[in-house]
Amino acid sequence: MSVASTETAIASRPGFIARLRLGPSLIIGIALLVIIILSAVLAPVLAPAGPAVVDLGSVRLPPSEAHWAGTDAIGRDLLARILYGGQVSLLVAGAGMIGSLTFGTLMGMIGAFGSYWVRAIVDRAIDIQLAFPYVLLAIAITSAVRPSTGVLIVLMILAAWAGAARVVRSIALQERGKDYVKAATVIGASPFRIAMFHVFPSVLPSLLVLAAMQMAAMIVFEATLSFLGMGVQPPTPSWGGIMLEGKNYITSSWWLTTLPGIAIVLTSLSLVLIGDGLQARTDASRNREGDE
Repeated sequence: MSVASTETAIASRPGFIARLRLGPSLIIGIALLVIIILSAVLAPVLAPAGPAVVDLGSVRLPPSEAHWAGTDAIGRDLLARILYGGQVSLLVAGAGMIGSLTFGTLMGMIGAFGSYWVRAIVDRAIDIQLAFPYVLLAIAITSAVRPSTGVLIVLMILAAWAGAARVVRSIALQERGKDYVKAATVIGASPFRIAMFHVFPSVLPSLLVLAAMQMAAMIVFEATLSFLGMGVQPPTPSWGGIMLEGKNYITSSWWLTTLPGIAIVLTSLSLVLIGDGLQARTDASRNREGDE
C-alpha cells in the first residue's frame, strides 16, 4: 500500500475529535447541568449562612445585596435553601432514576429472553403499571406509610420502571432475531450471557437517552410530591418543599415560589437538551450502520 493511499484512507476516517463532536443542544444542556450541580455542591461556599438559620427580623425580604434570593416566611436565606435543596432534589431524583433503570432493564431483558409465560407476565405487569396514574399510586402508598425520602425514592422507581422495561424489551427483541445472537445461541451461550454481553451493548445508547429524560421527569416528580406534602419532609429543604412553604405568599412575595420553580425548570430543561442531543447522536449512528 502506497504512502498516498494510506494518507487518503486515514483522512477518510472520522477522527477522534470528530467522533466526539457534540451538537448545540448537548453542549448547552451539559453546560447548564454542570453549573447547576456545581452550585449545589458548592452551597456551603456560595451560601455560608446555611439553610436553617432563622432571622425573625428579616422576614420575607425581597432579593437584595444582603440576600440575593430574598428570605422566606421565617427569615431564612432563600438562596441557601435553594442551593441546599438542589442537593436533596438531585440526589433523590438520581437515586430514583438509577433504581428505575436498573429494575426496568432487568424486567425488560426477562421479558425478551424468558419463557412464554414469563414474557406474558412481564408484559401484563408493564401494561398495568403504565396504565396506573402515578399520583394515585403515591397517594395510596403515603396514606399507608409515613412520607419520607426513602418512600419517595421507592415511589419514583415504581412509577418509572415500566417505561424503561418497555424500551429495553423492544430493543432486545429486535436484537434477538439478528445473526450474531443466533450464532451465540448455536455455540451454547446461555440466555443470561447473550442478554448481558451481546444484547445489552446495543441497548445502552437508548438507556443513556432514557436516563436523561427520566432524570428530568424525576426532578418534576420529586417537586410535585414534595409540594403536595408527600415527598421530602421539613426541615430538609427541597425545591418542591420550598415552593410548598411559600405558596401562601405567592401574591405578595413572588420570589418564594418563583425562584425554586426556575431552578426546577432549568434543571429539567438541561436534562431534556442532553436527552435530545444523545438521541440525535444515537439516530445518526444507527443511520450510518444502516448505510454500511
